[in-house]
Amino acid sequence: MLHHAERLANVDPRLVAVIQAAGEQTDCVVLEGARTVADEQKAIDTGHSKLKDPMHSKHVIGPGRPLALAVDLAPIPVNWDDLDAFRQLSVVVLGCAANLNTPVTWGGTWTTLKDFPHYELPD
Repeated sequence: MLHHAERLANVDPRLVAVIQAAGEQTDCVVLEGARTVADEQKAIDTGHSKLKDPMHSKHVIGPGRPLALAVDLAPIPVNWDDLDAFRQLSVVVLGCAANLNTPVTWGGTWTTLKDFPHYELPD
């Protein structure tokens, strides 16, 4: 079951379809979809984002990007220390992406910074 699907507003419909399909297979929650530039700057200022420029975030909507290209998703129950649960969720999400022929990148595979809840469409 997908919790807080309303947080997918203003997210690219291809990514929405992937996340909704995953929610049909497993219990998960949308933590965050689209952000404003101000929201992203606040995340940077408080250390919740490692970016330096808020316009580099695929969560940000604004001039030139009417839809977010990223979603943060977590397994239910949310336990930040249970990385295996995030890995299992990624198998479901990436499987749904493959079934829908939608390329999706998972932040848990990044080499410089692991972002286990993060899924995004490539540029």
